[in-house]
Order: sequence, then C-alpha cells, then structure tokens
Amino acid sequence: MLSAEQIQSNWDRYINEITNSFSKERTDILLPFLDKYKERMMMMPASSKNWHHSAFAGGYTDHVLRVFDCANKLYETWKSMGGDISTYTVEEMHFAALFHDLGKMGQQEGEYYQPNDSQWHVDKLGMIYKFNTDIPAMKVPERSLFILQEIGCKVTQNEFITIKIHDGLYDESNKFYFMSGQKETRLRTHLPLLMHQADHMAAQIEFELWNNSANPKSTSKPSNATKGDKMLRAAKKVTNNPNLSKATIGVIDSFFKD
Repeated sequence: MLSAEQIQSNWDRYINEITNSFSKERTDILLPFLDKYKERMMMMPASSKNWHHSAFAGGYTDHVLRVFDCANKLYETWKSMGGDISTYTVEEMHFAALFHDLGKMGQQEGEYYQPNDSQWHVDKLGMIYKFNTDIPAMKVPERSLFILQEIGCKVTQNEFITIKIHDGLYDESNKFYFMSGQKETRLRTHLPLLMHQADHMAAQIEFELWNNSANPKSTSKPSNATKGDKMLRAAKKVTNNPNLSKATIGVIDSFFKD
C-alpha cells in the first residue's frame, strides 16, 4: 500500500520524466492527455491480484517507474557487456518503459480495473480488482498502442515492437519474435528483450515486497519463551497426530496437568 503522499510523489516524478525525456511535439500530446485522466491514472493499480504485482491504489505509476529504473540499469549492463545500443535510442527505451502498460487504464470512456464486489474472490483468490467487461476485450500491449494512436502520438518501429511484445513468451503470440528459426526474422535490436527483462524484474521485486509485507519474518524468540513453552507446543503437535492411540495421548496430557 502507498500513502497519499507517495502516490502524489510518484505521479509528479512520472510527469517529470515524460517532460524531460521526449520532444515538445510528443509532450504537447501526452501531457494534456495525462492531465485529463490524472485522477484515474494516479489511483489505478498495476494488476488485479494482490500477489501478482502492485495491486493497490497508485500501483500503476509505482510499477511503471520501477520498470523505467530497471530499464536504465539494464541498459548499462547491455552496454558494458558489448550489446549493440546503436540500434535504438534512449528516448525509445524511455518511451517504451513509461507507456508499455498504458492499456491498463482501459478505454478513454471506461476504466480497466474495478474494485471487486465479490468478497469471496478477494478473500480466496486475492482478486482485489475485477476487469471491466463493458469495454472491448483487448490485450494490454495492444490497447496501449491503440490509445497512443487514438490520441495522435506517433511511435517509432522500435517502440511499437517493444511495447507489443514486452510480455515475452508469457504471450504465445510473441513466439514469432522470440523464437525465430532463421536469422532473417531475428529481432534487429535487443530493446524488446531489455524491456521484457525490466518488466519481469520489476514485477518480481514487487511480488517480493508484497510477500515480505504479508509474511514478516521473525528472527527473534519471544521474550517470554521458556523451555516449558517449547515442550508444550511440541506436545500439542504430537497430540494432533491421528495415528496415536487415545491411551498414548492421555499419558502425554498427564504431564501437563496441575
């Protein structure tokens, strides 16, 4: 969960990264659009399930910024290991990182995620949000590209391919790009691979943050723990064993009676 201050801070940084990363031609289109849907986009999650990643208010911006940061780190790794960074620009990498999940906002006239009104799904499956079935079904990467063309924001070929296939082989339709059987159809740039790695990395980190928060690790013993407490807990485990006879359980119980 994020505080109101964290949500606002993330949004301010998100807008600042966009302002400083792209040309005026692009920001003149993107900034008014983002301002129009500011309230929705500031508060929307990055996924529907609490164990997936960032399924909380403000989770979308938090996730996108983490992908942005991971992409910048991975860019330096690819560069230092001899990757050919001349096949794309840093602006293209930043654009793909900041808008790869834009489709999670839904349509302009209908949001994608809605609070789940089924308590059973929330409690049993961790589905904090449900999908809005009143808008057309569309994959998130494709909806991201649809929205960008809808508002008149041009994308380069590198950006188009990277956004479209950033889910990697989690989407079987991406096999053409990731499992080419001949050199002519191999990806001409590693940018889609970098972005998939950045997205996967961010999502895994977000899962670990959630998991550690939901299941805090205790490394210290209770201050009032005694050897007797340990024996009693061990005995309780034993007495719950269905394979023991009532007589044996009775003998064990007798040790702890006053």
